[in-house]
Amino acid sequence: MTLRRLLLLALLAGAAGCSSHAATARAFAPAAALPPPLTMRVVHASGPGWTDDQVRRLRARLQSTLNASALATSGIAIVDGDGRPLFTRLARTPFAPASTFKVLVATAALQTLGPDYRFETRFESVDDPHDGTIDGDVYLVGEGDPSLTSDDLRGGVASLARAGVTRITGGIVGDGTAFGSREVNPAWDPDDLQYDYAAGTSALTIDEGTVELHVVPTTVGAPARVIARPAGAVRILGGVITGEATTLSIDRAPATNDFTFDGDIAADAEQSFYRPVIDQPLYVATVARAMLQQRNVTVEAPARTGVAPLGGHVLWVHRSAPLRSLLAHMLFVSDNHYAEELLRAVGAHDGALGTEHTGASVERAILRRFGAPADGLHVVDGSGLAPSDRVAPLSIATLLAREALDPTGSVLVHDLPRVGIEGTVRHRDVTTALGRARAKSGHIEDVNALVGYVQTEHHGRVAFAIIVNDQRADDGPVDDGIDATLDTLASE
Repeated sequence: MTLRRLLLLALLAGAAGCSSHAATARAFAPAAALPPPLTMRVVHASGPGWTDDQVRRLRARLQSTLNASALATSGIAIVDGDGRPLFTRLARTPFAPASTFKVLVATAALQTLGPDYRFETRFESVDDPHDGTIDGDVYLVGEGDPSLTSDDLRGGVASLARAGVTRITGGIVGDGTAFGSREVNPAWDPDDLQYDYAAGTSALTIDEGTVELHVVPTTVGAPARVIARPAGAVRILGGVITGEATTLSIDRAPATNDFTFDGDIAADAEQSFYRPVIDQPLYVATVARAMLQQRNVTVEAPARTGVAPLGGHVLWVHRSAPLRSLLAHMLFVSDNHYAEELLRAVGAHDGALGTEHTGASVERAILRRFGAPADGLHVVDGSGLAPSDRVAPLSIATLLAREALDPTGSVLVHDLPRVGIEGTVRHRDVTTALGRARAKSGHIEDVNALVGYVQTEHHGRVAFAIIVNDQRADDGPVDDGIDATLDTLASE
């Protein structure tokens, strides 16, 4: 994928706030394909300690800056490199964090899985292939790779074909049993569920839980063509007429992967729309079956879901990029799907069933391990898309400070995008803090949050969490105050 398309992806992510992509343009980039981070001054915790007078002066400088608009009643925690508070306001009060919640799942994943962990997806069978035939079923087993694409799956199908497989007497069985609970989080706003950034979560998923619906206009007054990518697993109903302007609607029937099109598309407006699919293990197995048939491999039984037996023959293995690269992607574009998959993956660590609940238990344990308070912590999801998520600013700031001191800490620090330069924080207007701050932003309705690190001039690294929950959250004075705070910290 080109750098230009990656930058477009990041731009669309920023426009969608807590979402990771816009609905009408998307590219599935392997996390490892992200452009390498540009040089930043190395962030160190070490530096001369803060004297009492210096802390008092810092607090005085920040008081006026952080009293603008809704900042006056926001949650704020700024701590030094060891986690000692420098400035706090409502720091133990739980707030809705929006996408800043992703730093919790990032830290939990680093601590439980490790920065070099790779997810595996496998084709397995009970029967050892012979004379081009596999007797019985072929199992497609997932363990939660958030980055797996239909192209990766196509590569697995090609591997079977190259190995000489021409016939499968059973079907393709999708095994997503490493994760439990419902695919679609019931705490999410129902209005979000039609969009790609609110796709469901499954241990076996491709293309971030979505299907590409590509619309090709023809001549004015004639039907347009609608193409599903990948093919073979969704039904397209209704139709689209090529017209002078685009007035297009796409509706998915409840509890199905049937998409009904209606309206017009402009003659010069060929484009793709990405929509979530449901029953993802069955969807992926159906896609795999269609791909095999396209390669002239006969699959005699329909696709279904099930559990792969122990001790099967491994026919193909796909390994994801290392976790450190997956986190870089998640934090750079604020990818909700990655966060949800990772929450359940850390919950599945050590053989447990991967659910939001088991993932939340791991996050709580990580907070305790680092001595971060968990006052009022309420984990509904991994992405922060749920309005009912809650976390205290001091919890995040302390966690960030202590994680940065851990052997895995440099991964988190350098995976966060640089404020004013890249990712979803590239448009922040900082001066002194430019090149000295890395952060994660968060935006949903009435929430504006920023958490991360600043390298100060004289005192090493500080960690901060600023979370605004207010109808005025997106007022100009709020963003101005946050940016001024980062500049103040950088100059200390």
